[in-house]
Order: sequence, then structure tokens, then C-alpha cells
Amino acid sequence: MLEFALVLPILLVMFIAIADFGRIFAAMITLESATRNAAEAAANAYLANPPGGAGTLNLPAPAGVSTYYAGIHSVAARVVCNDMRGLPNTNFDAGTATCPDMPLVMVCVHDSQDTSCSSLASPGSAPAPAECTGFSPSPANDQGGAAHPRPRWVEVRTCYEFTAILNAPLFNLGDFWIQRTNQFTIPCYFASAAPDECGDT
Repeated sequence: MLEFALVLPILLVMFIAIADFGRIFAAMITLESATRNAAEAAANAYLANPPGGAGTLNLPAPAGVSTYYAGIHSVAARVVCNDMRGLPNTNFDAGTATCPDMPLVMVCVHDSQDTSCSSLASPGSAPAPAECTGFSPSPANDQGGAAHPRPRWVEVRTCYEFTAILNAPLFNLGDFWIQRTNQFTIPCYFASAAPDECGDT
């Protein structure tokens, strides 16, 4: 009994640590999937309603309008929030299907006109904490150096605070900040009526 009493705490710590690592791995997979899904959803929202109107994907994007890009960013933020609402620390608001402060989401449409690439997409979010190192420097809306017609794509960055179960004074895994970045090309040819609508020949 004495030996069992001495070994039991060590075994419990080991079991909880193994469970925590499993939970971290599951959270990482969920965050990766949510980030990718959000980038795809935002790209599809852009494709369905280009900033210059239907049939303009072969032209440079017009001057950015903040309300238009805010809508695209909100689409991505809601996807991340819905995909991650089952995880601890996710602050899911069922009424608006948003997460005001966790996970944190940053979205940028690379069409050279997005007006708010450096802002958090989650409504009501405070400035990103220093632990979200993937948010700095913030993305730029450039499309690269090629002449138009240039590819356009959506970039989504996410940051999530994971709290471990093992949180004892001598055995404390602490909090982990999990971050992911994903990009999705806006495939204008899906909406094209003709092969050259996006500048293709």
C-alpha cells in the first residue's frame, strides 16, 4: 500500500500529461482545418461577389471599400468560430455565430485593395496579444510582382490559447498559443463564361 501511495501521484501526472498532449494535438488539427476552411469560404465569397461586380475578375480590383472587405473578413471569422466552438476557451456567441475574443482571426484579401489586412476579423476583439507572434508583421494586400492579370488569394491567420489540464504548482504545462496560417487562391475561372475572362488565353 505504501509503494502504491508513492507511485500513484506520479502515474496520475503521467496520465494527465498524456491526455493533455492528445488534446493539444486534436486542437492543432481542428485549428488547421478551420483556418483552411475559412480561407476557402472567404475566397468563394469574393468570387461570388467581386468588388467590381460580376464579370470584372479579369480587371484590376477597384479602390477598396472598407465595408465590402469587412464582410469578406467576417465570413472567414465565422467559419473559424463555428469549426472551433467545441474547444475550450472558444467564446462562441450562438446569437451571432461569432467568437468575440477567442480564437483570434486575421484575414487579408490579396487583391491590392483590401483596406483592413492588419485588423482582427473577430467582432469586439481587443488587440492581438504578444503571444500571437504570427500576426506580426500583419499581411499586406499586395499580389506580388507580376503584371495584371495577377492571381488573387485570401490569407487567414488564426491564434488560439490552449489551457492544459495539468496545472499544478510542481507540474504545470501552462497555456499554449497555437497558430496557423492558410491561403486559398480565388479561382476566377470557375465563374468565367469564356477562357480569357481572367486573362487566360
